[in-house]
Amino acid sequence: MNPNSSPQAATAIQKLRTTSLRTRTRILEAARELFNERGTAEISTNHIATAAGISPGNLYYHYADKREIIRALHDAHAASHEGRWQPSDDSSENVAKLRENLATGATLAWAYRFLGREVLALLRADPDLRASYGAAYERRLREWLAFGERLVDQRLLRRPRPPRSIHDLTLVLWLIEEGWLPFLDATGDPQDPAQVARGNDLVLAVLDPQLTARGRRAFEVAGILPAAADADAHKATSAPDRAAK
Repeated sequence: MNPNSSPQAATAIQKLRTTSLRTRTRILEAARELFNERGTAEISTNHIATAAGISPGNLYYHYADKREIIRALHDAHAASHEGRWQPSDDSSENVAKLRENLATGATLAWAYRFLGREVLALLRADPDLRASYGAAYERRLREWLAFGERLVDQRLLRRPRPPRSIHDLTLVLWLIEEGWLPFLDATGDPQDPAQVARGNDLVLAVLDPQLTARGRRAFEVAGILPAAADADAHKATSAPDRAAK
């Protein structure tokens, strides 16, 4: 008889698995907070173990080294984006989904801001992380392209003027998403959530000229873009300020 087949053994094994999962989660949460605050270079596995309230030996039981922890955090971040851009046959649902995903993207950018700040250095230092990043990029790019094509089909979005394409537009949006935090690290304050969220404004600045009249109305109704009257009022009030300068 298999000793692990008894109800008592099964319960014990499940308890160990639950405890292990909780410990891994504590390690990742502690590491994410430390990396966000101080950067990956300044943080050791001992720092992470102390913040997680466990011994270094317990940490090494779950993760071989700091690189493995960074990979796990990257995978968690990538998983949080998975499947969010599946297009709907209902155009209003797609507009609502875009609004929701912009907000979620800003939240995730803030929660994993160390990845955004250090992505290039981290990828150069770890070929396994680079491979994982590349796979996540390919999956998300396909999702974004399918979503963009659906918006075109639903007459919400114009195709860029040839020889540009929806693929080109998608790449620009990706570059904004991936490049905003490194740029902010050099020119602003990547610890300021308002400045991090500003990346969404840049995404909309690129999308705005590509919207059809129908798309603009839908974006205004959804609150993604200000209504035309509000935008005109903002221009009118800001004009004297610009003239004074």
